[in-house]
Amino acid sequence: MKITFTTAAKQRLSRYLTPNKRILLDFDDGVGPFSKVGGCSLDGAFRLIFVDQQRDLPDFDQHIPSNLGDVYIKGYSAVQLDEQMEVRFNKQYFTLPLVSTNRTITDNLAIIDVDSLDSGAIQQATHDC
Repeated sequence: MKITFTTAAKQRLSRYLTPNKRILLDFDDGVGPFSKVGGCSLDGAFRLIFVDQQRDLPDFDQHIPSNLGDVYIKGYSAVQLDEQMEVRFNKQYFTLPLVSTNRTITDNLAIIDVDSLDSGAIQQATHDC
């Protein structure tokens, strides 16, 4: 399994890409410190979360290689993903779709930046839509 971020997506995400941050591809299903309640329909409920590298996140127990470094996921969510994926930036709609050769996995990945080790709740994070 692999994720490629296009040049435009890398530019869009550049302000979050610091050496002290880890990238999470979070399946918003109610599990983990960033997900209070999963939705009724979990299709396409993925988002990118940037979190302190030192934060202990046992729910994110697997990683996917990417051209931005490892992207961590909840291992069981891998069945929702495809072998070759790409994160694009649609400038017209200002969205970050996650796609594969077979389908659009999610139309727009929300971006969440969690500032520090002490800010575990999503309410204390910066949402960027």
